[in-house]
Amino acid sequence: MTAPTNTSERVVRPRTSLALWFAALGGPAAGLANVIIAYATVDRACVNDSSIVLHVLAILFLVVAVGAGVVGWRLRERIGEREPTAGGLLARSHFLATIGVLASATAFFGLLLQWIPIFFLGACHGS
Repeated sequence: MTAPTNTSERVVRPRTSLALWFAALGGPAAGLANVIIAYATVDRACVNDSSIVLHVLAILFLVVAVGAGVVGWRLRERIGEREPTAGGLLARSHFLATIGVLASATAFFGLLLQWIPIFFLGACHGS
């Protein structure tokens, strides 16, 4: 099997399609997972009087958000610039990669904002 020669053939591959979806949804999914998992973990962290688990979770999900942003950025660079009004597979892929970069950056800053209270308040504030 020969390697794809042009950009549109490379974008059509299933692996690239999955990477586009990871870029678009990875950051927001990491933010949502952090809220769900950290919320369930706070009671255990408070009982153990250690918020290290919450810090590890925050770092893990920050890494996922950064990874999704990097994947989106690399795909965007590989696809190249497109006309905003252009149609077709490459324009859609460029748009999805751009959305992935922006969504991952937003999720990254949201995750940072969720992590700040753990530093200053700890796991047992208010209980």
